[in-house]
Amino acid sequence: MTRRGLVRCTMLFLPLVLYLYFSVVFELMANVSEEDAVHKEITHTALASKTTISYFRKTKPVDTSFREKTLRYQRRNDSDSVNPCEGYKTKCLYKNALFTCENINQIELREKIGHGVTKQAFLGFYRGENVVVKMVTRHQKEARECLDGLSGSARSDGFKRSRCFIFPTMKLMKEILLLQQLQHEGFLRLLGYCVRSEESDSTDLTEHGVVAVYEKGTSISVAKLTDLPVRDKILQSLHLISFFQYLANSPLGSLRIRDFKIDHFLMVNSTIKMIDLDDVDNLEPSCDAYSVESNTRRHPCRYGISCEMGLCQGHNAKRNLERASELFFRHLLSPDAFPRKCFQLLQDINQSLRELSLNYNGIRRSLTKLLNSVINLH
Repeated sequence: MTRRGLVRCTMLFLPLVLYLYFSVVFELMANVSEEDAVHKEITHTALASKTTISYFRKTKPVDTSFREKTLRYQRRNDSDSVNPCEGYKTKCLYKNALFTCENINQIELREKIGHGVTKQAFLGFYRGENVVVKMVTRHQKEARECLDGLSGSARSDGFKRSRCFIFPTMKLMKEILLLQQLQHEGFLRLLGYCVRSEESDSTDLTEHGVVAVYEKGTSISVAKLTDLPVRDKILQSLHLISFFQYLANSPLGSLRIRDFKIDHFLMVNSTIKMIDLDDVDNLEPSCDAYSVESNTRRHPCRYGISCEMGLCQGHNAKRNLERASELFFRHLLSPDAFPRKCFQLLQDINQSLRELSLNYNGIRRSLTKLLNSVINLH
């Protein structure tokens, strides 16, 4: 082959050789880069995990006071809320409870502070704070009458004695379950509970059958309501309207407070709260629309409510508002305590309450307007 022919062949094959060479080089570089990227990613992930673990180790609380735990309990929807189920091997049955069967016996019972037909309330002391402990005891009317009715041989029969506690214990269990389903600031806060059995002969918290723990409040009286500052009276009225609106539209239906009295409410952190739910239910009164003849004056339902599907729909809400007006609103919204310039607005609000208007949003707007007027006058 001549020199010119050799050069021509070289020129033809040189691009192909260069292409093959650089293809191999680029492939090797890509593999190295990929391995390096993977290594960096693994290293970065490890460092991030290490940092996260270090962070949680640093921020994990060593001990928390009762007050701080209570505040976290109140902010149950916050991201820092305590998880009471942490560390449990079985499924946790408590919902953000501060007290469970594991620690409820650490409460020191001080004295009895109240009682009803079915249960007693005791002042409890836990880590420097007061709480209220409710339980069924043999000294309550329901249980005592049943125990007194047992014959001599039956008195020593544990099974027969336990039957005397079934109904009172059911009432306390009902209250616990209702508070697990209802969420409003108008209810006394349930801090925890323990359900072991229906045994209620002892007040020892290590063995008592059903125990419920609540926040502590102070009693309410007509004098205390009357002596509140005008601004606080309006704020309490706004809170109560919100509470009764919630009862009328609760997840369980329209709830009625059957045993509605001022003793079943307490003042907790300047807020009126209901403390007894064992007589609350969602049963509207029954009626028979077909038995009412045209010449009969008597209406089958109170408050002018029509009978629908055999029930006086709306009766519960009106009855609650009627009792609330008698016990609370007539003292909180008495014209004597308000400036004269607010009389007309106050009169309209009281008129709506007397007529048992269930226009809660309208009443709330009027109360807000009244509050602004009082603030501007001062």
